[in-house]
Amino acid sequence: MKTTRTKGLLAAVAALALAGSLAACGGSSSSDTAEGGPEGWRPNDGRPEGEIHVLVLGDAAASAEQAAADRFNETSDIKVVVDTGPTAGTEYNTTVRTQMGTDSAPDVFMSWGAAGIEPLIKAQALLPLDDFIAEQPKLQDMFVPSVFEEEVVDDSAYGIPMRGVAPEFLYYNTKVLEDAGLEPATTWDELMDQVPTLQDAGVIPIGLAGADKWPEQIWLQYVYARMVGNDAVAQGLAGDTDVWASDESKAALADLQDLIDSGAFGSNFASVSYGGDGSAALLRQGKSAYELMGSWHYATVGDSSNLGWVAFPTMDGGSGQPGEIVGNLSNFYNVAADTRYPDAVRGFLEELYSPEFQQDEIGLGNLPPTTDAADYVESDADLDASAKEHLTFVSGLVNDAPTFQLSWDQTVPATQQTASQDAAADFFNGTIDADGFVSAMQDVVSAD
Repeated sequence: MKTTRTKGLLAAVAALALAGSLAACGGSSSSDTAEGGPEGWRPNDGRPEGEIHVLVLGDAAASAEQAAADRFNETSDIKVVVDTGPTAGTEYNTTVRTQMGTDSAPDVFMSWGAAGIEPLIKAQALLPLDDFIAEQPKLQDMFVPSVFEEEVVDDSAYGIPMRGVAPEFLYYNTKVLEDAGLEPATTWDELMDQVPTLQDAGVIPIGLAGADKWPEQIWLQYVYARMVGNDAVAQGLAGDTDVWASDESKAALADLQDLIDSGAFGSNFASVSYGGDGSAALLRQGKSAYELMGSWHYATVGDSSNLGWVAFPTMDGGSGQPGEIVGNLSNFYNVAADTRYPDAVRGFLEELYSPEFQQDEIGLGNLPPTTDAADYVESDADLDASAKEHLTFVSGLVNDAPTFQLSWDQTVPATQQTASQDAAADFFNGTIDADGFVSAMQDVVSAD
């Protein structure tokens, strides 16, 4: 696929896993006859009249969408209903996949990049947004181009960026480190050296939501960014199997294996979930010292009183460029092709990037993928010092990055998302060794 280079403020998904059958997704437009239905019938005709439904992750950031719906509904005859789905991306994607083509299908839902929505595009289940943009150009113009273009497929736009740009980096509990007499680790050697000290203090050195698999993949993404380099990784994800078998790849895996073998992640990480306040609670309560996670974690942890953050450590001997980052360009809003109220949907998308919405996102710790986001951060007098510091850090991290690699499971085809996550989990759990991981990733990127 590609590595997105950053210029200016921004150069930001778990991708929408739609590998299952999409035969029931309906027609390509509201005038088509859906499979199995009478002439003129559309899958979401079972919805109450006068409503459009927006399905979002059921996390802390959903409050911004609900506030936007409340504002929109004050003046619209067609009302927006915000439905909160699961908090974990994998379960959320399953919910979307099972609802598409039924009378409970959402009009608007979330995705994480082009690879995840391509099956829906092929099934003609997504509405191209070019007409929306022609009527309201700011639906494109207000966003950072490199983010917006992620869901432009075959010259048609299918997604509007939403929520925040989401690089990944180390969060830490400031009190835990202070009590242990430690400073935040900025090099790999420092992180390794801190493990026994933190174990002696009775805390898990690094929290990890291993039950969800994708948090384990973040660790692989970063050691590869440092040791292999994002440009080479992008070639590997695009099908160059030699990248995975390279000496740099083996060095990255060896370093990560040393960290796992040290007990840095504790003994029960495979049973810790990200949803349901799992790994975030460990960090917030001081039961873990560090957690590698995306910028959305600020809102998930909730209490910022003992929360700090630092870029992923540097590593000696690697081919990566200093400052390379990984993560998600943004979430995106997609529109079902069979929505009954496209004009209302367009109006709601406009409301979602009103000044009020951007300020709500910033208050949650999210940096909107808009060209003027930095101005909002700087001028927001109601933003507390911690949130402003966090957003300034995120902005600077992205600004200074020579490359920004989209998360691996968002880059590979949707049919291979689970396989890429399984490879990471199997490596962490010891089911496969370094050679097994190399072979698994070669299979992932070679699959049709």
